[in-house]
Amino acid sequence: MIETGTRKARAAGRGATVDKQALVRAALDEIVHNYKQANLSSVAHTYQVSLAYVSECVRAETGRTYKELLQQHRLELAARLLRRSDMTVQQIIAQVGYENTSYFYRLFRAHYGQSPREYRLNRLAEHK
Repeated sequence: MIETGTRKARAAGRGATVDKQALVRAALDEIVHNYKQANLSSVAHTYQVSLAYVSECVRAETGRTYKELLQQHRLELAARLLRRSDMTVQQIIAQVGYENTSYFYRLFRAHYGQSPREYRLNRLAEHK
């Protein structure tokens, strides 16, 4: 249903309407403000829509899945911490919300082309 230029959809058969853009903003806010434990379930519950619907809206608006967006945010935060802090890699992994160290290393290497340690050392060398 389209109403005055703002896309809206019926929420879970309840007859209420949900602004898709507000829903996507809420999902993106969840990533920024709750990246350690972020999940779409809380957004879906708040807006009384299905998890699949929130996921579909995020992908339609951003071109990426919620998981991809969350991973990107976490990896960018980890890279910033590697550049600007003296936290250990293990501390950074925990700080950005990963529990599986090998999974984090695999994601980081795929995104940046090097391990977190190599990334930190290369960035330190660039600033000398």
